[in-house]
Amino acid sequence: MKEPFYAHFLSGIIRVITDEIPTAAVGFKSGKIALYVNENFFLKELKSFNERVAVIKHETLHILFKHLFRMQSKSYDNKLFNIAADLVVNQLIEPWRLPESAITLSTFSALNLPPDKSVEWYYKKLKQQSSDDNTKKTISQVSEEISHSDHSKWGENKGASSNIIETELDRMIIQAKDRTPLKDYGSIPLGIKKMINVIIEKRKPQIDWKRALRLFSTSSRKTRVYYTMKRISKRYGTRPGIKIKRYQRLAVAIDTSGSIKEDDFVIFFSEIHSIWKQGAEIEVIECDAEVQRKYSYRGKLPKFISGGGGTLFDPVFSYLKSNRFEKYDGCIYLTDGYAPEAKIKPPCSLFWCITKDGKLGNHLKYGRAVKMN
Repeated sequence: MKEPFYAHFLSGIIRVITDEIPTAAVGFKSGKIALYVNENFFLKELKSFNERVAVIKHETLHILFKHLFRMQSKSYDNKLFNIAADLVVNQLIEPWRLPESAITLSTFSALNLPPDKSVEWYYKKLKQQSSDDNTKKTISQVSEEISHSDHSKWGENKGASSNIIETELDRMIIQAKDRTPLKDYGSIPLGIKKMINVIIEKRKPQIDWKRALRLFSTSSRKTRVYYTMKRISKRYGTRPGIKIKRYQRLAVAIDTSGSIKEDDFVIFFSEIHSIWKQGAEIEVIECDAEVQRKYSYRGKLPKFISGGGGTLFDPVFSYLKSNRFEKYDGCIYLTDGYAPEAKIKPPCSLFWCITKDGKLGNHLKYGRAVKMN
């Protein structure tokens, strides 16, 4: 009731009461993630309700941070990895109180370990300091003590592949997030929220932005039919015949504000070069808060980019409207998306190409928006 996010998440976990393990543990069972609890330990050795909730939350956090998978991914020293994993999750147990045997940052007080680091960071630090006599002694003592958490089942997975189990775990995490009331979700630690956001982004359908860009440039291509004495009519067998000529004129607007990285320009111009080689006539419009330069693309990268200020979309669309006689077949706009919504509608079809660190959203109107990946 007090922390419904964890409750909703645990509703999808297999719970096993067993004496296979001395305390409590998480691991794999029949291709799924399971929570193992020793009944004698849980009801007799844990003296209070507070400690029992803390132990369950401890195990839940190991699952959420995917420590079961991360230990498998590299050749870790299991003893040090187990300690590092406990250092991560035991910072997030409050308001509950773990048993005195719990491993915390104060256990290694001589190392002055900072809070809110990853399991890999703590593992690396412990590995570096493991030759120190005091640290070595503390690691040995901690390993010999009977902990409230057993990690022996982390490497055992005889069911489905780890990728399948991890994908199902991601689904359960997002489902728990969706079921949690907003007022309760706000109290979840920032590190877990960031992890959930990464999972959400990872599960979004990935669009091949290069293919989408090429499809846009191809669809905006026009054809013109004209007569020529150099060809014979297929229908009548006489001259003049018919020749079909494809032509295309594209406006390529480039956001030259200070937030655009040089690597993004290079990647984008390589795609523009491919479109140009297909016969398109391309006019580049450099713009930050106002149009800075206009020039025809001739197959070479510009020696410099003009801009470095803020970002506005309307100056480009205003330019296109005032030059309608140029008859642009389409406009491609490279930007990070951090700008106010455009008020001016462009006079041609529009394709937003958003940098990999940019912002997609409803403010990108009048055309399709695809993020570079």
